[in-house]
Amino acid sequence: MKSYEGMFLFDNSATHDWAAMLAEVNRLLERAHATVHVCVKFDERKLAYEIRGKKRGTYALCYFDAPTERMSDLERDALLSESLLRFLFLRIEPLSEAKLAELKAHPADQPLRPMASGDGRRGDDFHGGYGGYSDRRGGGGRRDAEPFEAPAEAGVDALAER
Repeated sequence: MKSYEGMFLFDNSATHDWAAMLAEVNRLLERAHATVHVCVKFDERKLAYEIRGKKRGTYALCYFDAPTERMSDLERDALLSESLLRFLFLRIEPLSEAKLAELKAHPADQPLRPMASGDGRRGDDFHGGYGGYSDRRGGGGRRDAEPFEAPAEAGVDALAER
């Protein structure tokens, strides 16, 4: 069995309370013979664009182990679920005991704060952490990058001829 992280986006109007969302996640994961480690409410927010006519959604974050051959069944069942708007499953390294204990200690029905600074919007505190972005003044790349160094096998003479 492999470890997975699952993010589920629920329709707020179809699923009103956390218990119903958790029951749906557990139903889907049980059908896939998955072992759930922890499932917490991640956030409730306005969506960037409408999905099936819905403007708001609630995210649930789950960590579980599942057989790889059953993941396609899980995806099919998630697509057929009427209360789910979107989902994403990522294979991950198993969580450390400390991180797992931290997530289990968090009240499941209280939203986790996403790991963005401030209110989650990209602002002046975002300085190209993803490599392709830059600040508003233009330019590319990261400002704190080391100067270019030629690889040892290329030879310095080959770069000087350019």
